[in-house]
Amino acid sequence: MLEALSRTQGTLADEIRMLIAEERLPGAVLFGGPKGSSKLTAALDASFALTGEEQLRSVLRSRSVLYLSSRNMRVETEAAISLFRKQRTERSRMFLIDTVRRTLLQYHGAIAPLYDGKKSSVRIRDEEGRGGSLFSNAQAIDAIMLSLEDGMPEENEIDRIASTLQQRTADDFFTMGKKTPGATIDEIRAVQDWLEEGSDEKCVIIENPEDFTEGAKNSMLKMLEEPPMHSHLFLISEHPARILPTILSRLRRFQFPELSAAAVSSFIGETFAIYTSYPSFSSFFFEEGTDEDDRRKTDEAVSLYSSALLAGKMLTLDQENEVFGILDRLGYGIFRERVTERIGEEIGRGTSAQKAWSVLSSALRSADTYNMSMRTALDLALREASSGK
Repeated sequence: MLEALSRTQGTLADEIRMLIAEERLPGAVLFGGPKGSSKLTAALDASFALTGEEQLRSVLRSRSVLYLSSRNMRVETEAAISLFRKQRTERSRMFLIDTVRRTLLQYHGAIAPLYDGKKSSVRIRDEEGRGGSLFSNAQAIDAIMLSLEDGMPEENEIDRIASTLQQRTADDFFTMGKKTPGATIDEIRAVQDWLEEGSDEKCVIIENPEDFTEGAKNSMLKMLEEPPMHSHLFLISEHPARILPTILSRLRRFQFPELSAAAVSSFIGETFAIYTSYPSFSSFFFEEGTDEDDRRKTDEAVSLYSSALLAGKMLTLDQENEVFGILDRLGYGIFRERVTERIGEEIGRGTSAQKAWSVLSSALRSADTYNMSMRTALDLALREASSGK
């Protein structure tokens, strides 16, 4: 039980395992902690244990577990496909299944009617004609995962499978076509209706509820106030302090510490026999899940932004488009990590670096505290650095 979590957060795994075994785990819990600290892994491990489906945990195939995600798994999925294509091992096969199914857990029958007829940007079809809508495309991807569960495919099939997955995992596959991340009020209501059906154990994983609309937050609060029988709710958050106090008061909280670079690199080495040192999982996924051109453009964006911040200058419109264009597509996680590292290296070399560090740190705290977009926070840091304050 909770074997995946034990590999990175052993102490927490032991505590949660004991609570489940003794039937003392509350029906609503919060896993809080920084990005990459195994909060989602914990929620998945616990959900499959509570629903009696531990034998399916490694392939994440369940209709009793629903995941309302607010993350875009594009880079992680590209990394998983790339590793599967290059390594062709049992571990890379299982990692691919686990990664893709983390997104597929969103495509649950409980919310399917909300997306009836919503078109996918994918234009290919499988042999059964699936692929036209978001859910039919997800079904086609799930069919590929089912075939991979049977074992390692023939050598001549691996490249074809990888290419098909790359075609089918378009942006709207990860976002479900939503313009903003997080669950909607209609999704929360549909989930509550589903939880009230039947008597089987059901689990819902809700990510970053602090970012929901007011309507969605109120619907979630109602669900917490009147939890259906046989239901288990796992809220996971990078910023628990931003969650409404009325919601927090109904949750048992677990704090997940940040994983050290040594722990991250050890996990990657054991899993993929890749022994390069990585500061975070985001860094590893970025290196494995992007091509040379995207990595080069990201490095250029980091250099351009950092130089402007250190010099106390605004970016030109063309430079803004260059920097934020690549980030809007690949995400801001690795950029934030590398810019912070770059500015930190300059500390002690003059007052300009100290000011740059101060305004960047302040802007990032504001983003974390007040739900400010990362693009807005980065722009704010430049404006403050160039203002002469």
